[in-house]
Amino acid sequence: MSKQTHTAQQYWDVRSDLFASYYKKPSLFDKLFRQGIYTRTAVALKTIQEYDKPTVLDIGSGPGVNSVTWLKNSNASLLLGIDFAESMNEYARKNAKSEALADRCKFIEGDFMKHKFDQSFDISVAVGVLDYIDDAASFIKKMDAVTNKAFVVSWPKNGLRMALRRYRYTCAVFHYTEKSIRDLHANCNIKSIDFIPTNAGWVTIARKK
Repeated sequence: MSKQTHTAQQYWDVRSDLFASYYKKPSLFDKLFRQGIYTRTAVALKTIQEYDKPTVLDIGSGPGVNSVTWLKNSNASLLLGIDFAESMNEYARKNAKSEALADRCKFIEGDFMKHKFDQSFDISVAVGVLDYIDDAASFIKKMDAVTNKAFVVSWPKNGLRMALRRYRYTCAVFHYTEKSIRDLHANCNIKSIDFIPTNAGWVTIARKK
């Protein structure tokens, strides 16, 4: 019997509680084998903290746990989270409200590639997103276009973990190499790009200023 397949939206729309638990209540398995999740969150936070009262775009914001962490530990003036799974957005709004942060953030349902933003952002972040993007070139080009100062992206590499994900997941997942990541940034309007290795791949910081 062939494995049932879903789009990334369908796959994650019913998993908001599960995804949030990776951050809020990590198991021993999570701590040992999902260290990359916590590294990418920390790298994004450190980047946000480099700027004074930045505006932040959280692409694929999911249940908003990262968004809340970044707001609580920085002086970011505004965070906009966009996610195509409305169940994730509902969770994020409740999470932000419970932390008394609702006045500094907004979560909207939408596809980043199709959404027409009415502003640009100092920092944009896409962690745990490029795993599911089949047109990474267009995605990075748009991140570059809507970002003023720096954008942070996590990138999964090929290997045993990726093979296991492809076996378990019912949606398509993608991997990258350091060369392919550099190639994807080649036409971006950036000054530099930093690579931070994780057990699952890399986190990059592309700086424009």
